[in-house]
Amino acid sequence: MTEDNETPLSQCDVPPERRPALESYRGKRRVWLSWIDTDEHHAIRQTLSAMVWTDVSFRTLTQFAIDDEASCLGNSLVAEAIINGHVATQVLAIRRLVDSGSDVISLRRLIKDVRRNFNLFTRENYVCHEGLPYDYAAVQHNEMLERVGSGAFWGHTSGPKAWGTSQMAHEQFGRLSGIASTNRNREDRLPLALIDTVEGWLNNSGADELAKWSHAYLAHAGTPQKREEVAHLLVTTNRITNAINALARVTEAVSAYILFASGRLNGLMPTAQFDQFEKLDQPVMRADRVDQAHILWNKLSSESDSYLENVGRDLIRT
Repeated sequence: MTEDNETPLSQCDVPPERRPALESYRGKRRVWLSWIDTDEHHAIRQTLSAMVWTDVSFRTLTQFAIDDEASCLGNSLVAEAIINGHVATQVLAIRRLVDSGSDVISLRRLIKDVRRNFNLFTRENYVCHEGLPYDYAAVQHNEMLERVGSGAFWGHTSGPKAWGTSQMAHEQFGRLSGIASTNRNREDRLPLALIDTVEGWLNNSGADELAKWSHAYLAHAGTPQKREEVAHLLVTTNRITNAINALARVTEAVSAYILFASGRLNGLMPTAQFDQFEKLDQPVMRADRVDQAHILWNKLSSESDSYLENVGRDLIRT
């Protein structure tokens, strides 16, 4: 179940005539898992974790504001900055994940590419791609004979002696394919219905609608016609949260189940490496600084107005 394996192709438990297909499977799987977990800037799981953190942070601050209407969170400047920042950050991240371009790292592109190469998902490739034995029972039997009377031991988790991992792969393939263990065959295939289901989750997540809204209002300055297309769409916290939920489930289904790689299960939310509530019990501004705040506001406002000074003079200067 490791994502990166250096087992030579010749040492994998696959007949020579089917090793080219195994090589294709390993290459594609390596790319897919890099998109999910290891890309330096745009890993899908990293994006999802950041989105979950932002979602939890926003909903926590929202509850603080509801519980104490007199808190600084009720100030229009603070509320506007938090709400606008939340919507922009989350919707743009969702937009990236459902981007269907051919030159991007996205969840939508991942699903499309897995579907395009789904013929590679045979039981043999699924189990043996990392050097695991196909016949785990025979390997287990031999190891038990070798270790008779030796007491407890740590079993192999990878390579040709990792019969336990091979057994888990077979069992998971069986659950996904619906093929009973008594009918196993090296060339069994996963049903395309799995990708249909996962793609259905993605299509019904509401993420595409949020992306369309961003095209008209956030990422681009849409024309009146473009804005009219999304006039019915109301961007809400719940809509964003529901989209994140679905996108996370799609990612987990592909990574942990279809690719038999590591999953996150209950580990999607990052663990804070600091006190996330530090100083929230303090005011944003001391009461004795109201006058200074007005002075600063007026100063910055005047500076902004000055941007328009001398436009005509500088435009026609010869």
